[in-house]
Amino acid sequence: MNPLLPPTPSGRDVPEAPESRLRQVLTEEERVARWEVRAAQYRAQELALEAFGGPVRMHLMGMRTRGVMRGLLEMGVPFEDLPGHRAREARFLAAVGADPLLSRVPLVYVLGPRSG
Repeated sequence: MNPLLPPTPSGRDVPEAPESRLRQVLTEEERVARWEVRAAQYRAQELALEAFGGPVRMHLMGMRTRGVMRGLLEMGVPFEDLPGHRAREARFLAAVGADPLLSRVPLVYVLGPRSG
């Protein structure tokens, strides 16, 4: 089970637990941590725009308020050829490593060709 993604329902015959119907109230610390991940998401998009030179589609697939990895960010980037993509990807990851926000709020990046 992936700790970054919510659990998938296992079937229709499983009764829903009463506590799952209620929205969990976040503490102030958790709320701030969630906004840190969102800020990191948009900072990563800025760096990807610079590195890949075109529109970037992104989707935050999972988020955690604490831990070693704070989120899973899927990014669709322009793709022309594999050697060029690898060079741009290396430039993007170097920028991520040097960025003060992204080095403090680590994400897992799933980079692939942009569709559509």
